[in-house]
Amino acid sequence: MKFYDKYPQLKEKGFLAQMLTNTVFSTMLLENQQVSISKVEEIVFSLLQEQELKGGHFFSNQSH
Repeated sequence: MKFYDKYPQLKEKGFLAQMLTNTVFSTMLLENQQVSISKVEEIVFSLLQEQELKGGHFFSNQSH
């Protein structure tokens, strides 16, 4: 079984963005790095958009 077959929700851009944002934000908080969650969201969406433009058909659901 392939990774994305086991975890199909990771192909949903909104779900992946939320998971990455929460993971990065909480890790930064644990390391006492003061960054707003809105800045982390902005960076995550920017990186996902960049990957989407490079990678073609990564996401099954194109909405945020």
